[in-house]
Amino acid sequence: MVNYTLRQLQYFVAVAEAGSLSAAAVACHISQAAMSQSMAELERVVGSQLLVRSRARGVVLTAVGTEFLHDARSLVRHAEEIQGQIMERQSALAGPLVIGCYSSLAAFWVPVICERFTAPNPGLQVKIIEGDAAQLQQRMLQGHLDVVLTHTRHLLEDVEHRVVMSGRPYVLVAASHRFAERGSVKLAELAEDDFVSLDLPTVRDNQLVNLRLSGLDPKIRWSSQSFEAVRGMVARGLGYTVLVQRPPVNVSYDGLPLAMLEIDGPVGYSDICVAYTATKRPSLRLRAFLDFCEQVGAERDSRAAQENS
Repeated sequence: MVNYTLRQLQYFVAVAEAGSLSAAAVACHISQAAMSQSMAELERVVGSQLLVRSRARGVVLTAVGTEFLHDARSLVRHAEEIQGQIMERQSALAGPLVIGCYSSLAAFWVPVICERFTAPNPGLQVKIIEGDAAQLQQRMLQGHLDVVLTHTRHLLEDVEHRVVMSGRPYVLVAASHRFAERGSVKLAELAEDDFVSLDLPTVRDNQLVNLRLSGLDPKIRWSSQSFEAVRGMVARGLGYTVLVQRPPVNVSYDGLPLAMLEIDGPVGYSDICVAYTATKRPSLRLRAFLDFCEQVGAERDSRAAQENS
């Protein structure tokens, strides 16, 4: 017989995340005394101290508690999955779905996810977290997220993924640039031009390596963590950049024209994908989200192909 309860595991996870019994009690809508009693009973039945209690620091996990937290999160998440599957069988998509989205993809994917996936399924509790691709995947592997929208070049080794949209890099220049009217350019022709870098960890670790392997060592003169700021600097003639995401209009935020140039020659792709943890029984809502992203990506690939033809 299992001597601890699912509710005790949920309370333990809440204490670990909140850092104190009082904060966890508030989050779980119970008294602090009830929370303390629940944790003491959990430690008794598992036979180990899980928490070190301190008035000054709240609670700190012991070594055993840290290991137990990983297992507890997995059990709680599995229980939520079972409950969600029961609800899904009885009605429409339902239950929690926490989506990570690489920051440079957010403007292209978050609005359509909200409009076409979240809004039509009110039974879903969708939460979208934006950030660095590698950090989001680490959080996913720790059980905090269900999926992460990112690029294939950003994938960690321990995740599964499904490609949902092609991602061939292109060169972006100002409309006044000497190559703006050509339609395509060899990377070597830009060797002496200033480069405007999208200054994100995954870009630095992947895109710049990709460019060097493709024969271009960019002269980084300007940088920004903002996708649109990079486009704005390029539009003002401060240099060129290489991007993957393709906005539908070649205009910067401040209304200056831009020109997209295809890369003439081999260059590594960075397809858009949905990363997720390996599981034998993915939830219906996870499968539905993967299918949804694949559909949206196919629509965008088709539209891009028509525009380029």
